[in-house]
Amino acid sequence: MKIIFVCTGNTCRSPMAESIAKKLLPEHTIESRGLFAMDGQAPSMYTKEILAKENFDAPTMAEQWRDSDTNADLILTMTASHKQQLEMMYPQSLPIYTLYEYAKQNGEVSDPIGGSYSDYQNVYKELYYLITELKHRIEFM
Repeated sequence: MKIIFVCTGNTCRSPMAESIAKKLLPEHTIESRGLFAMDGQAPSMYTKEILAKENFDAPTMAEQWRDSDTNADLILTMTASHKQQLEMMYPQSLPIYTLYEYAKQNGEVSDPIGGSYSDYQNVYKELYYLITELKHRIEFM
């Protein structure tokens, strides 16, 4: 299964989700994108630090969403706004959900950009929980 995580700039939330999911779901193809990413931009310093501290692989460099990404089996966005933007770009039915929605939870993954180390830690914990829920759901498909 090919899963793509989507956020705004692909420097904080979605690359963090990608690194976590690659470890928890190694049998799947995991990628991340940003709707407004600048290709090649480095992940945020705190994203890199937290993933290293938690023994996850280094996050990938930022990549902007491309039309070819519509071939994913599952597209998971950080917010409802990201989901709506993709649905407007691709009115045909695509497997797009917010990460919370797919995990059968309510909420959105807040953007820690410009925040403190603690803000990034909170996002890491939130993503780890949600991706664990994602793993359980995928295992029982």
